[in-house]
Amino acid sequence: MSETSPDRMQMLRQLEIFSDLDAPDVSRLENLFRERKYDAEAVIFSEGDAGTSMMIVASGTVRISQKPDADSEEALILLKSGMVFGEMALLEELPRTATAIAHTPVVLLEISREDFLADIEKHPGCGVRILMKLARTLSSRLRETDLKLKTFINLARWI
Repeated sequence: MSETSPDRMQMLRQLEIFSDLDAPDVSRLENLFRERKYDAEAVIFSEGDAGTSMMIVASGTVRISQKPDADSEEALILLKSGMVFGEMALLEELPRTATAIAHTPVVLLEISREDFLADIEKHPGCGVRILMKLARTLSSRLRETDLKLKTFINLARWI
């Protein structure tokens, strides 16, 4: 299934990180995304791979997992259409922290770190709005993780 340009633009506008952008900015960014298709159970990237791009699930479901060892997998979350993953790769060139697997046949929209950085250099106002949204998203996730860690520590005291 291939997204038409209006569908892709609408999907991008509905994403939190692009919600403050006007139509010309979204249209320009939409052209930077490349469509990627994967069969069910295909590995999109593995934990430890270089993080070089962010992806949006256009259709299908992606499973984000960690593999404690070669024979097991611990699914962390299932991502559905319209959800984003790998966004930390837009900010830093560090290894991926989890494995992404096509849970079903999936179509992704992918933007490379290189293209993203080149665009925000040319359009700094747009870049600031995107980076602020991205910072808020990551800050929120950090607060959630902090709360979970505090809960775990408190529970461990009772064991």
